[in-house]
Amino acid sequence: MPANITVWSPPLKFLHWALFIVIAAAVTCVIIASGYERGDPAKGQFMFFHKSFGVTALALMIVWVITRLNTGRPQPIGQAWQLRLAAVVHWTMVVLVLALPIAGLLMSQFAQQSVSVFGLFSIPVWMDEDKAAAKAIHTVHAGFAGPILVGLAVLHNVGALWHHFIDRDGTLTRMLPGRDR
Repeated sequence: MPANITVWSPPLKFLHWALFIVIAAAVTCVIIASGYERGDPAKGQFMFFHKSFGVTALALMIVWVITRLNTGRPQPIGQAWQLRLAAVVHWTMVVLVLALPIAGLLMSQFAQQSVSVFGLFSIPVWMDEDKAAAKAIHTVHAGFAGPILVGLAVLHNVGALWHHFIDRDGTLTRMLPGRDR
């Protein structure tokens, strides 16, 4: 990316906001599903969408990583501590958005459940059943990694709002659609 570019590239902006929408949908679906009893068809429907959005997030994040490695980024703005914190939060979120859907797919594999993605295609079961592994992965997926991702997303948003309202340095606006320089 040339040194005079001050905003994110349009493809990275699109992927950023698409990931936000897809991840928010996945989280919303699993929160709603948790209000239903196991075996309730409504729970199954919300989990179907949770898994579909998870696979979509994985695909989008893979495209994001490839695009980011090929386009670079604008020069970061902020104090040294802000830049370090932002880098840790950012890259941890990237790793989690890649790892959580993979863990979800492994859970389904070990539980002998194929994963349908919005009814368009299915990821078939090709691994042997291992209920203990499925349960262990679920514990990490739902009990630790998922809540950590949500917490980091909140911190990411707080940082963007801090830059916008406290530092007033344009960090937030250069990720918004429509600003290309």
